[in-house]
Amino acid sequence: MSASTDPDQEEYQHQPIRSPDSPRIDSPSSSNSSQDHLLGAFSDQRSIKMMQRSDSYKSKKDGSSEGEERSEPGTRNAAGGQLWTGVAPVPDTDRVSRDSDLSLSDLFDPQRTAKENKSLLMSYELDRMEMGRYQWCIFGLCGLGYFIDLLWAQALGLIAVPLKNEPTFEASDTNIATLSTAFNVGLTVGAFTWGILVDVVGRRWSFYLTCLFSGVFGIATGGSNSFLTLRILTAFVGFGVGGNIPIDTTITLEALPTRRRFLLVLLSLFQPVGVLVASGIAYGFIPTYSCASGSADISGNAAAEASCTSHENRGWRYYLFTLGAITMGIFLLRFLVFTFHESPAFLINQRRDEEAIAVVKRIAKTNKAPQPQFTIQDFQEIDRRCAELHGGSEDSDEDDLVSPGNGGSVRRETYLQSFRRASRTFVTQFKNLRILFRSPIMARATILLWLTYMADFWGFNIAGFFLPQILAARGAAAKVPLSETYRDYVAIYAPGIVACLLGGLLIEIPRLGRQWSMVIASALMAVSMFLYTIVDSQAASVGLNVLEYFMQSLFNAILYAYTPEVYPSAIRGTAAGFTSTLGRVAGIVAPLAGGALFGGGGDTPEDKIQAYKNVLYLGGGVTLLCPVALALLPFETRGVRSY
Repeated sequence: MSASTDPDQEEYQHQPIRSPDSPRIDSPSSSNSSQDHLLGAFSDQRSIKMMQRSDSYKSKKDGSSEGEERSEPGTRNAAGGQLWTGVAPVPDTDRVSRDSDLSLSDLFDPQRTAKENKSLLMSYELDRMEMGRYQWCIFGLCGLGYFIDLLWAQALGLIAVPLKNEPTFEASDTNIATLSTAFNVGLTVGAFTWGILVDVVGRRWSFYLTCLFSGVFGIATGGSNSFLTLRILTAFVGFGVGGNIPIDTTITLEALPTRRRFLLVLLSLFQPVGVLVASGIAYGFIPTYSCASGSADISGNAAAEASCTSHENRGWRYYLFTLGAITMGIFLLRFLVFTFHESPAFLINQRRDEEAIAVVKRIAKTNKAPQPQFTIQDFQEIDRRCAELHGGSEDSDEDDLVSPGNGGSVRRETYLQSFRRASRTFVTQFKNLRILFRSPIMARATILLWLTYMADFWGFNIAGFFLPQILAARGAAAKVPLSETYRDYVAIYAPGIVACLLGGLLIEIPRLGRQWSMVIASALMAVSMFLYTIVDSQAASVGLNVLEYFMQSLFNAILYAYTPEVYPSAIRGTAAGFTSTLGRVAGIVAPLAGGALFGGGGDTPEDKIQAYKNVLYLGGGVTLLCPVALALLPFETRGVRSY
């Protein structure tokens, strides 16, 4: 077989060839491979280019004999079999094997830990059974978590005007931004807390409790009798909502077959739907049951402001009651209607191997798919091989409970033992954060993602909270009815659905993929804010608002899918949650900074216009950090099997 002329493949042909079940042999050219090992994405830094260049990876067949001659690394063998790269191969999303004859030796990678190899076996089993009823239910219910996220975020900007029109509520241009800040404080604490809990207590209870928490406090917000009470309750809503994206993305990633991972991007379809529903419900309640047509600070009619009582201004209260009821309905769907099985990846990381295999069997039964071919004996063989390679079982611990994965009998934990184990695991998750800096590539990816999230959350918090107010202010100045302004909101956010669909297509283009799609979308998101400052007509304002939200939806759809793909399952929820937490911190500061500019611009129309521009300059300028950071990311995750 002729060698490939691709320069990346020529470089790879100098690497030693090994079989999947043989110990690792390091060559001088790979002496620094331990530093280049990227958990959750690639086993070797040099394989990054190969993963980006190759359009198809086929799984090796079990029928080849042990002594069969294999192709050089970076080329295919004569039988058209496995692509050898010197490390365990990862199939492309378009070419995942559906064969059931792969053995443990075919999938075992001595460079990975026992837990990671077990997770790869379970991932392979999910690939075999393909997309089924269980996965579609997971996709839909996790999508509703995304739906809740922007349902509530959008609501705060839409109730700002009627809140300011009610003098006894003590909300004004100077302090209205604190409502968004309270929500973002809750989101920040929630993203951090739930991100860790999902790796400690499991995916299942986190999946339930986030919706329950936000639903209960969401209904309570409608009964607020003061601005302080509303802000406190909104913070608790944010605490529940904050866990949705890191939890739901993690759950979906671990349930999907590899070649259906583009559906991670399509989860974000539910976000513009949430914004549309929020805007549509607001259009039905707020103009009809509000006592003024514009902001109290804009109207300049003191007599009208003083006559606006809570009884006449019930629209925003009906609105929040409705959103809280919708959130509770989603909790009931998750808890009562659907049977959620704990993630096999989580169970393996908790050393509950038999339960992990049992869950895969139940999923196969739900999907009416073939039962898994790997058993607990295969897991025990992985433990044995890893113990031989690494000089002991790296996954053992000091628990007095017998681990099923080690072949012992299982006895039930007491509540005290369960609490102690959870406490130790909670502390361990903090220690596991060092994995984020375990190699230069991982450290670089982590730092760049942190910068991206902070700049992104800064930008879309300013856009989401202030653009509706700016549009309403311009509409009031042009004598546009409030009902028409709220109808414009629906038109602005509808194209976000198309943006998410486009994202699902762009990430599968080999030379564009996730990275460069995010670079382009984030750059245009920032530019749209700058362009907003040079227009003054209502039609142009609506058009640029559409552009900003379209690019924001496209960018975040891909970013939320990309982030969990970078990290291994043991740290995936914690890493995604911590990254989201940093973004939420920026989201706390952004409305305060924007509010200082928005409310301190003076009373004349010229001063108001300049204040609007300053807010948009602030949002767009920080958002421009996103394309810069993303362009420096060291790898693309397209086609890489998660573990």
